[in-house]
Amino acid sequence: MISNLGPPWPSLLARHVVVGGVSAAFAEAERAAEILAVSRTSAIMPVLRAAGSPLASCDYFAAAAPYVEWARYAPRTGRVGAAGRHVTKVAFIFAIEGVLERARREEVSAAIAAFAADERYAVAMAREAVGVRERARAAGVRAAARAAAARAVSACCDQPGEFTCAERSACGSGGCRFASPAYRLAAAPAGPGRFTRPPNHVRAGSSFTESASAAQVLAEGGYASGVAVYDADAVATGGWAA
Repeated sequence: MISNLGPPWPSLLARHVVVGGVSAAFAEAERAAEILAVSRTSAIMPVLRAAGSPLASCDYFAAAAPYVEWARYAPRTGRVGAAGRHVTKVAFIFAIEGVLERARREEVSAAIAAFAADERYAVAMAREAVGVRERARAAGVRAAARAAAARAVSACCDQPGEFTCAERSACGSGGCRFASPAYRLAAAPAGPGRFTRPPNHVRAGSSFTESASAAQVLAEGGYASGVAVYDADAVATGGWAA
């Protein structure tokens, strides 16, 4: 029943809306609609009053009036009388949803106007977006390094005694015969960590970590994240922001 309008944000939740002549915070109105939607009765005022909703005292008949015809198509409950189809309640929920959607659109429009008036908003958002992308890439590189180390250790264990390895870098990187292509140049010495050197290594049984290899790949670059920034006239203003 409740429209999927997406998650609200703090300023929107605190914004006041008017439903049936009564002012209430966006969050309170949203909660009222949710309470009525799951209620099995056609009652409105008693249900909202029991929930402590400020909309319990609103003129719900007036608010619901424009939506009554739509609500007549609501599914039947199988009961007799008004309980058989909650027309007024459904229409009132539609009314609340309409008010909430308008409030959301007004909030977004105000935000867009603010962004257009001062491109520093967009630049700040671009910087944060770049940070998010860079953190996501770093997490991906570290995960790939762990996977490369695990594959290399497994492959080496499958060939016990067939060769000897003295690589100081993490298994799966540097000169390891099972190194993943992206990590062949990552020859930074590996410190102790979660992995165990396989039988063919001269230090078999000792621990090592893949973190140095991942850090080397990240440090060598070859990747640049960026977000285009535009002012109110759609003129690019911040390549440097990325």
